[in-house]
Amino acid sequence: MPVSRINPVLYRRIMANDEATLEYFSHDDQILKRNNAVLSGSPAFHVHEQWSAGHLCNKRLKVCIRLRCAFQVSLLSVIKKQLFLSASEIKRRVITGEIAGVTLKELKSTKRQTASVVIWVSAGVFYSGRKI
Repeated sequence: MPVSRINPVLYRRIMANDEATLEYFSHDDQILKRNNAVLSGSPAFHVHEQWSAGHLCNKRLKVCIRLRCAFQVSLLSVIKKQLFLSASEIKRRVITGEIAGVTLKELKSTKRQTASVVIWVSAGVFYSGRKI
């Protein structure tokens, strides 16, 4: 696209490497498809946990994973980071039902996702790697 056709304010933001603008365009499905762009690598991510000590008595905990923007990372990577378990241990826990609401295929998928994911984790699994 010729530079003259780009909104001048947008062009200045792009040229200044404005983080919010670049993040928006790097995650816009239509722009990525139109430019035949494919995401690669594994992005760094931060997980914000919010839970109360009152859940200590529950047998199963509801875990909601919400993505702020679509990016290419497996759910397995997110869960590994938060539960302090190996991939094989998580897979074993899915098979035994201690982690429910997600399949092994969904865990491994790196398909770009924007939706929330709800899984159920036994209290023993959730707290096993944590120092409480």
